[in-house]
Amino acid sequence: MEQPDFQFERARGIVWVCDIASSSKHLNDNSAISAIEAFIPRFHWISRIAVRASGGEYIKWTGDGFLAWYPIPLHRELGARAADVFNAAWHLTLLLNVTNLSVKSDKKFKIRHGVAYEQDALLSRLKTGASESIDLLGRAVVLAFRLSGAAARFPGIVTQGELVKASRQNGYTDATFKHWKLTKDDQIRHFKGETWGTKTLYRSCDSKPRPSKSPEAILRKAKQAVQKARPKKDSADMNTPALSFSLAFLKEIMSGPEWSRVTGVEYTRFIREDLLGSINSLIPCFEAIVHDKKQKPAHPTAGNVVL
Repeated sequence: MEQPDFQFERARGIVWVCDIASSSKHLNDNSAISAIEAFIPRFHWISRIAVRASGGEYIKWTGDGFLAWYPIPLHRELGARAADVFNAAWHLTLLLNVTNLSVKSDKKFKIRHGVAYEQDALLSRLKTGASESIDLLGRAVVLAFRLSGAAARFPGIVTQGELVKASRQNGYTDATFKHWKLTKDDQIRHFKGETWGTKTLYRSCDSKPRPSKSPEAILRKAKQAVQKARPKKDSADMNTPALSFSLAFLKEIMSGPEWSRVTGVEYTRFIREDLLGSINSLIPCFEAIVHDKKQKPAHPTAGNVVL
């Protein structure tokens, strides 16, 4: 009998834990049990694609979620890798919110994300013949699991301030984060009273209202959004990590089983018609406003004032 081969190593990287919100409640609800049982294996299948397309390693399935690992050999890579994880979580959440993974049900299943920076992980590999199993241990691993149990606004990410700052410095702006100041009840409920790593936590939130912009600025931003979403084939934007992820993610979804292809079609339709379509429909309105504004005379000069 072949003896198993155990390998252990210390590693540094980002931990991404994701799970289905209120999964136990759905599993105990007779009206939802069929839907959640159809949803879970589909979520398992499609989450692997999201992790792989974003450059991560799918460590294990955790029943109603997963644990993924993004190695960071050099600390200076932290911002880029954090942006990769946040971008993948953003798309995975939006995909599920829009399509429900083609599960026909009145129940809309939501997911939550805990993302943490593990600087001293114990990565263990067990090889038996051609098979290999992987596990990951560390304080930030435990923290990520606990963070995934906390609620946050779309895309449902709870993470550390260090990762938020690093991703912003790398240019990531799709998700907005706000500092989460824990109450005593939060500390007990989510972290069992433990305080390690809980002082600088952030949660995704709704964007803060900004001062009113001019019609010209709004028009410019709208056109930039459309252009960004539809880059030319020879554009340098085709080489961005975010776009590379989107292309790889959708390519695998569209080459999967029938439910996955239906999901991919619905997702791309939503982006093209509902999301970009709304922006495109507003552009002529703002163009008209800007045009009218340019046609109006300036404030009357002293010579034009009627006494």
